[in-house]
Amino acid sequence: MSDAPPPQTPVRTPPKDRIEAQLEAREIHKFLLAKTYFDCREYERCAAVFLPGTLPKGSINTSSPQSAKAKSAAKGKAKVGTPTKAKFPLESISGLSQKALFLALYAKYIAGEKRKDEESEMILGPQDGGVTMNKELIGISTILEEWFSSLASNGRQGQGWLEYLYGIVLAKGKNEKQAKQWFIRSVHLYPYNWGAWQELSSLFGTVEEVSLCPFQVLSRTNSE
Repeated sequence: MSDAPPPQTPVRTPPKDRIEAQLEAREIHKFLLAKTYFDCREYERCAAVFLPGTLPKGSINTSSPQSAKAKSAAKGKAKVGTPTKAKFPLESISGLSQKALFLALYAKYIAGEKRKDEESEMILGPQDGGVTMNKELIGISTILEEWFSSLASNGRQGQGWLEYLYGIVLAKGKNEKQAKQWFIRSVHLYPYNWGAWQELSSLFGTVEEVSLCPFQVLSRTNSE
């Protein structure tokens, strides 16, 4: 799985999203360099093109970015000095297109999966995987939560790819309920992401879930 190529991002940005089109045009030379590194399986170098620093540390959030922000504010008032999840400087990624951010974070995810497999084989054996954890998930989760929290205020709209990646992170963290919602949000924004449909098919256990859950989540998403 760790060597699998990323899902093919759309060649053209929707005309109505001029911000993304301008950002993609400005960073095209860097994107081509990062994509070359990815194709050569140099995942860390690929991510470093757009994310030169280390990812933040902490724990994977199991709730939506909006509710997480409210909870952290409430905790801050209740207990001063309580350790909180590490913040990521949003200005370092605010100038990136979603296409570039997805490629960089997905490369980080793949690098973490490869490292996890290598550590599992060294400690236990090739047949005893699943014990160690992808250490990049925490940083990826933190960046995505901050990005989604600032999405509306920046006048930008999701394209489905970062939503898809966040769903993967939540699924890896055993938060399947939230993962379903983000995968559904992803396919609602971009229905041709086959990877998101595959992840959904593995999470739904019954036909009843498939027929009911998507419409409930989509209607809630549209009303937000």
